[in-house]
Amino acid sequence: MATELRRDINITPLVDIVLVLLIVFIVLVPVLPRALDAALPGGAGPPGPLLRLTLAADGSLDLDGTPITLAELPGRLRPTTGKVVLRVHPSLPLHRATGVLDALKAARPEAVPALVATPEKI
Repeated sequence: MATELRRDINITPLVDIVLVLLIVFIVLVPVLPRALDAALPGGAGPPGPLLRLTLAADGSLDLDGTPITLAELPGRLRPTTGKVVLRVHPSLPLHRATGVLDALKAARPEAVPALVATPEKI
């Protein structure tokens, strides 16, 4: 009795792999990251002026070219509505910059200051 070779394709392993992949995709799709909600600015009017706060290498502060002290900073920033850019000299220790940021947050809690890594004309 001679054995004859079968010439049809066995699709059972193929179906197993496809079903496993289908289950993996069904499980992973709900956890994929979604698009982030972005709050775009409205047309309420032009933004306020840009305030440049500079912390020099000797530790002195100036606001738009006018020398001030750290104690004067909250009083000078409260009535303004502009954005604040803080320039810190790279040779200063970090705790000096955080002291200025704390005073800024005390004056305007809603403010999000922009830090400049490369100081300009310090």
